Amino acid sequence: WVFSIVVGLISLILILQPNVGTLGIIVLTAILMYFSAKTPIWQSILMVLVSFGGLAVLMKFSAYRFNRLLAFLNPAADPQGIGYQINQSVITVGSGGILGQGLGLSQEKFGLLPQPISDSIFAIFAKETGFSGAIFLIFFFLFFLWLGFKVAKIAKNQFSQLLAMGITSWIVLQAFINIGAMIGILPLTGIP
Repeated sequence: WVFSIVVGLISLILILQPNVGTLGIIVLTAILMYFSAKTPIWQSILMVLVSFGGLAVLMKFSAYRFNRLLAFLNPAADPQGIGYQINQSVITVGSGGILGQGLGLSQEKFGLLPQPISDSIFAIFAKETGFSGAIFLIFFFLFFLWLGFKVAKIAKNQFSQLLAMGITSWIVLQAFINIGAMIGILPLTGIP
């Protein structure tokens, strides 16, 4: 119960901001840490189901969240409106080619892509370094994940294990959610 209360309070604060993207990262990280603490599997599954139910309720009562989902499902429906960022991101990533244009040489960061130093950072990176650079970055995050889990495995106590798992999961989840949003396999969340 203590875990649910703490996550619930954090969720309430983030819902009131409103910052559902960050809420999703925190809840996913918390569930992974909870699962890693060797709790019963049914409790982790219940938390995932409650989280998805809460997300559905948030989407029902907030039009812009629902519109983001619609833009994800059909970005071509409104290419100059709600689908603009996802369309421009996919075009930017795809135009990087195999080796990219070179660091600092993309023009999209000067106005075509919103938030180029945070939300759209992967699209800019992929354009400048190409497919090879994007794959390298993804492998770098996977290597970081492996190192973090290795540190967690050799930690001396459960708190240290969960801390290493939590920090590592948080960083990698945030990176992969941003990458997924920029290549169009996840809805836009506004997560840098």
